[in-house]
Amino acid sequence: MAVEFVVAAPALVLLLLVIAGGGQWLNLTGEVNAAARDAARAASIARSYPEAQQNATAAAQADLGAICQDGLTVPPPQPMAGGASVTFGTAQEVVVTVRCIANLSVFSSVGFHVSQTFSSSATAPLDPFVDRSG
Repeated sequence: MAVEFVVAAPALVLLLLVIAGGGQWLNLTGEVNAAARDAARAASIARSYPEAQQNATAAAQADLGAICQDGLTVPPPQPMAGGASVTFGTAQEVVVTVRCIANLSVFSSVGFHVSQTFSSSATAPLDPFVDRSG
């Protein structure tokens, strides 16, 4: 009976670590998706392109500041119209991408990389009745 426990216990601990690592992975994916959505919404209410960049970065930083201690990047938002890139003044929507480098070192024993990059993009429509500068 003791021999079976000695063999089964490490396997059970390994299984629990894999489940916890998968849960953390899914949680981080959801957090980055939510941050991209919030950043796109923040960029969409701006009246100028520099303001849209500032709003998107601030929103992503507010959502992911404590999570992405190894690095958070928000490339400049992409103003789009009909699937083509246009100036901010004539855009119909804005696309924002958020990239987060998260520390997963606690799960390195089960094969996860020490740090992993999570990325997500979100699109938000722009109000056509708001006067925007390029």
